[in-house]
Amino acid sequence: MSEEQDSEKPAPAMGGMLLTMLFMMYIIMNEELRDGMGAFAGSILEPRIAFDHRYPAVTFLLAGVTMISLTTIIRHVLIDWETMAETQNKMNAYNKEMSEARKSGNEARMKKLMAMQPQVMVLQSEMMSNQMRPMMFTMVIAIPIIMWLRIFVEGMDHAVLSLPWEGNYDLNDDLWFLPHWILVYSALSLPFGQILMRGLKLVSLSGPSVHMPPV
Repeated sequence: MSEEQDSEKPAPAMGGMLLTMLFMMYIIMNEELRDGMGAFAGSILEPRIAFDHRYPAVTFLLAGVTMISLTTIIRHVLIDWETMAETQNKMNAYNKEMSEARKSGNEARMKKLMAMQPQVMVLQSEMMSNQMRPMMFTMVIAIPIIMWLRIFVEGMDHAVLSLPWEGNYDLNDDLWFLPHWILVYSALSLPFGQILMRGLKLVSLSGPSVHMPPV
């Protein structure tokens, strides 16, 4: 496809991203809906990983592993990692060419590259849309589990954990605007999520490497 044809390519619609953001805001602002989602998640998770509130750290860990596993797999399936890698390579090549043209003072090359900026904006928009695509689905899983954990902590007789640096770590206290139980949950689950995501991406990109032509 020629550069003239590429420049006429319309930017991808942003309606899906806007709907996703509105959906997230609606859930966050609707307390009754949040509590209902938490109760639904509790009906599934409580009999399996609550352990009658005896091992809260294990409950946090298992809840985190469950949520991270499901949301990571959904993101892995819905995001086109090969297309994203290809887009990033193209944008990196463009930025490198622009930087070299500026350093060398090549006005003709800079003018040509500036004319290609609409195409670069299209690539950026496509990449953002690709990243946002799974968010609505992952929020439907993440928010109920997090809301159930809040209910779980409220049901503890003594909402404290014994940590290496704090013998009585109150889960209901806040660090700035984040409750401690969210911090514990994140610390236990996020490392697993990073490992899983990297593993899935390596599997997706383990085929023949994509080589981008220079702009």
